[in-house]
Amino acid sequence: MKSCRTKLYTVLNVVAHDKLLQILARILEKMALHESQVFTTSEKDHLKSILTIEDAQIQAVVDVAKEVFKDAATFGQIDRVFLLSRGVDEKVVQIIEKIWRKKGLAMAKQIEAFQAVEMPSLVLQKTDWRLHLQMGSSKRSRQSEPTAIFQLNVADMSSATKGTERLDIELSHAELHSLFLQLNSIQEEVDASPTPFAS
Repeated sequence: MKSCRTKLYTVLNVVAHDKLLQILARILEKMALHESQVFTTSEKDHLKSILTIEDAQIQAVVDVAKEVFKDAATFGQIDRVFLLSRGVDEKVVQIIEKIWRKKGLAMAKQIEAFQAVEMPSLVLQKTDWRLHLQMGSSKRSRQSEPTAIFQLNVADMSSATKGTERLDIELSHAELHSLFLQLNSIQEEVDASPTPFAS
């Protein structure tokens, strides 16, 4: 999905690789303990001095890592295709996968249990899609990569009017493939779940 959040993921690239491994391990430990504060003020000051980054960047690293690990706890693995599509370096993705295998897998149930599952206020009413291909403006311009645009009509069940709105979501080939794999995993879990006997 194309989003302004793309820049957030690339903040992982600015942290030295050896320090990133330690930071990610700390974030995982705090998530497993259900603690919202990952670093104390003095620890943040120390990180700022050795990494030469600002408070906002440290917080961005924490926020992005939490989101990545939450998804991994839900789906059972790090979504490397998604991270690469967001501009995260290959080496950084390998570090994230390494710490997830080393620590995250053992903590996955604790991390997932902490994520509250609520009934969504938006309910899907209708779906549609189309292929988008932007042609170059000159002969020298190359044809851009095609993207799929999903149109989702949703109703806000929390409002009195239950009015509908349309959400347009654009996905690249890599993002579409990643979504397909996740939907397959969800379908397998749904199929494996016990179903009540028909009355």
